[in-house]
Amino acid sequence: MFEIVAIFAAFTMGLGTFLTKGITTQIPFLTTLGPLFLFNCLFTLPIAIVQGGDWVVFEPKILALHVSAAITSVIAGYFIFVIIKRSSASISSISSTLSPAVALVLAPIWLGTSVSTLQVVAVIALIAASLYPIRSSIPGLRLGKTIFFTLSAALASGFVYVNVAVLGVEGISVSETFIVRQVLAGLICLAIFPPRGLTKNDIFKLIQRASLISVGSIASVYALQGGEIILMVSILATVSLWVLIFESFSYKSIPDRSTIIAAVIAILGIVSLRFVS
Repeated sequence: MFEIVAIFAAFTMGLGTFLTKGITTQIPFLTTLGPLFLFNCLFTLPIAIVQGGDWVVFEPKILALHVSAAITSVIAGYFIFVIIKRSSASISSISSTLSPAVALVLAPIWLGTSVSTLQVVAVIALIAASLYPIRSSIPGLRLGKTIFFTLSAALASGFVYVNVAVLGVEGISVSETFIVRQVLAGLICLAIFPPRGLTKNDIFKLIQRASLISVGSIASVYALQGGEIILMVSILATVSLWVLIFESFSYKSIPDRSTIIAAVIAILGIVSLRFVS
């Protein structure tokens, strides 16, 4: 069940990431960060109303987790948008591909989970599979700054994933976990990068993108809080493959052999994780 939810999350976030490239070429991306975080909440408020329950936002430990997740979300968003602006959506998704490595380090520390040798091998295979078809699509990846941006986004994304799982262990609802993080991140971005000069057409595009990302993000929160952390993060790491598929359809070209091989290896990696989790 949680595996299906995670696959759906990867699909929708991949589509949202693909559409982000169009936004960055038409709108100054720094001015979009705050509105995007806040628009994400619009599509999740109905879930919060239906889910109900008491929120414990201001309990010191929970508030610290929310704030840390918001700050790292801003960091990840900034670097991801910079990468998309400089190159392509598929390159920006490398950070999602690398996030299982971060989870492998943080999950045992924060969640007390155990990691088997087979899980490590499967995650490495999944990372390699997702990076392989992208290796030649960005000459700029060899630049020190691009590598720094990619690794920073990966570390931030991986931290957020584990943070979400920790909040789940603390009994925090899916809606509180997502909405509080998005609101805090949005307010931080509005303070640092005030949105100026946005037109109605710009706002419509941002809402369209937010609808996909928010649905995918909520699905990922549900999967991370209910499923096995390493497995869920690894499935979410296939965002890069989904982006490549969307780019192939958009440019009307068949994915090359390396992309197909990568997809097969990624699936085998996920199946391996399923049987050892």
